[in-house]
Amino acid sequence: MKTLPLTAIFISILSTSLPAQQLTSGDVLGNITLVDRNLDDISQQIKVPRKLAPFALSRLPNVDKLTTEPLTALPDSLSIETVTGKHLWFDVEVEQGWRAVKGQWILLADDLNKARLIGQGAVIINESRYSGLGMTLLRFNVPQALDSKKALINILSAKASLSLARNHIYQTQSQARQLTDKKVVGEKLKTKSPFNACQLKVKVGLVDSAIDTNHDAFKQANMTAKSFLPAELAASVQHGTVIASLLVGKTEQLVPLLPQGQIYSAEVFYQQSDYVQGATLSAMIAGINWLIEQDVKVINMSLAGPDNKILQAVLTSAMAKGALIIAAAGNEGPAAPPMFPAAYKEVIAVSAIDQFQQPYRWSNRGDYIDYSALGVNVLTAQSGQRVGRESGTSIAAPYVTAALACLIAKIGVNRNQLLEELNESTIDLGPRGKDPIYGVGAIISR
Repeated sequence: MKTLPLTAIFISILSTSLPAQQLTSGDVLGNITLVDRNLDDISQQIKVPRKLAPFALSRLPNVDKLTTEPLTALPDSLSIETVTGKHLWFDVEVEQGWRAVKGQWILLADDLNKARLIGQGAVIINESRYSGLGMTLLRFNVPQALDSKKALINILSAKASLSLARNHIYQTQSQARQLTDKKVVGEKLKTKSPFNACQLKVKVGLVDSAIDTNHDAFKQANMTAKSFLPAELAASVQHGTVIASLLVGKTEQLVPLLPQGQIYSAEVFYQQSDYVQGATLSAMIAGINWLIEQDVKVINMSLAGPDNKILQAVLTSAMAKGALIIAAAGNEGPAAPPMFPAAYKEVIAVSAIDQFQQPYRWSNRGDYIDYSALGVNVLTAQSGQRVGRESGTSIAAPYVTAALACLIAKIGVNRNQLLEELNESTIDLGPRGKDPIYGVGAIISR
């Protein structure tokens, strides 16, 4: 049914209220105008409230400033201080995004270059003789104008320039901590230790953080520790506790790789933040030297960082003394460049796999990978009487360390023979032979 327009309805009402003889054409037009005016008044009363101006999108902060920094991110410059607030050094970002002690360098010591450095304003921190390694190293600070390899090479001899390196800072290689409460801790591990690993009394060295020796997991553990941190610098106990628990930690939930093993712990890590631990190259050198002096033949380094000529020289010397160095491959991802010390030729590099023998998604890959081992969602002891799951190549390295320690106890320290025996015990998971994901193969229980 059609409806009459609103104006026609009003005209009809008006026409019935006025005598016919009074409704002239002028009156009609006037009344229509009146009706339209009345309609305008009505429409004003029912009009939708006035729209506010649209929000100015240009006032929003840049989206790049809204992105969340990863928990492991550090400022460009970080002051490292003692528990009493005394400044020790600046932990800064240097070339290629690596970190180092600001303005601090190391080289093989000799009197000629020492004099040249002092003449250019360098301050000698120490000249240290490392008897275990058979090396003497010079550590020094330089003024800002000399704080680059290019500038320093210009004043050093050609031979000294070959060993010159920053006092770099290396970091642990475990991630994604998942704490476990008492209700869940009772679950059994889904992956057994390789060879269990052995019940022999073997010695293993750790270049890591301090260990929370008060943890129940270490009630029966045999551990010897020495700190290589400055006095009054708070030592980290997070990472070392995790790594040590894989080797000798024992509870109803934790099955150690080396139940009768003896741990020699070189404590080198300090807290850079609540989530990140760092170790200076100078502390690592002192720690490695001590382990060699203790006649430790298997050294686990679940850490990674930049290529460094001094670090390479130190490890070469340690290996010449008969030590095997096992290192985490790094957690920078499949496309990342090699990380060190794992990428040095004679160092044994370990990548991580999960319980389904699939590669850990953040594990580094490359021709330098020697072996792979369980390193994803592994139950470990953690500082403060906690138990939780950890992932990373840091977690995988101790499996290879334990396997080699057991083999040394059985067949001696001949490197080639040891690696041949270890190769025989691996499971080839990737392409036939050595590959950049699993290396020679995985060290897992059969």
